[in-house]
Amino acid sequence: GAIAVKVEICAEDKSVTLTVHTDKDNLGAALLENDLVSGEESEYGLYIKVVNGIEADFDKDGTYWSISKDGEYLMTGADSTPIADGEHYELTRTKG
Repeated sequence: GAIAVKVEICAEDKSVTLTVHTDKDNLGAALLENDLVSGEESEYGLYIKVVNGIEADFDKDGTYWSISKDGEYLMTGADSTPIADGEHYELTRTKG
């Protein structure tokens, strides 16, 4: 893909940073295309439940995946977050 973004996945005390290559124009589509996330469609767009094999289920244990860009929490969902080459995102398993 023409766009390369870094995606840092943080869960418990571990983190891994992956480079995602895509031609998609939003974060959700790029993550889905690279099989990094799965979830379900909601009224707000993609609701990410699993990232890189790690589940966050708010109904079960109060955890969810938060999305930030360069350490700043995003107020948009994954599929309404436009991406550009060279950006850095964090997906963090958060307890609510």
